[in-house]
Amino acid sequence: MTHSKRWVVLVMVAALPLVGYGEAPAEKKGHTPPATLEPTQDPAIKRVRLTEQAAERLGIQFGEVRAAGQWLEAPYSALFYDASGGQWLYISPQPLVFERARIRVERIEKDKMYLSEGPHAGTKVVTVGATLLFGAESGL
Repeated sequence: MTHSKRWVVLVMVAALPLVGYGEAPAEKKGHTPPATLEPTQDPAIKRVRLTEQAAERLGIQFGEVRAAGQWLEAPYSALFYDASGGQWLYISPQPLVFERARIRVERIEKDKMYLSEGPHAGTKVVTVGATLLFGAESGL
């Protein structure tokens, strides 16, 4: 290899780490994150807003809270626990918006849970994807 060819190869090899450090590709510009967090009245709880594509990819599914005598009835699949053992579910006050709500489970029967505390009857609750929403909310 001649001396001038060595310099060309050396310059090319030295430039390799710089490849891709220019402007972001067009599809990256103006990229909307799949989940954004918004404050709530409780500083420990953040509202999660998903894009339609993110909600679809997470496979979010819903159930509903119903009145059942002195209790509230909700799908058992909506229940999840935090690291301290707190009982929660995610409500959906509007499309693609999710907020964690504390509940108190009194009993579980088959695929239903009966609550002494929780969101009012008629509230939409997440039955599939709640743990993924919790991960988004807590930054995991």
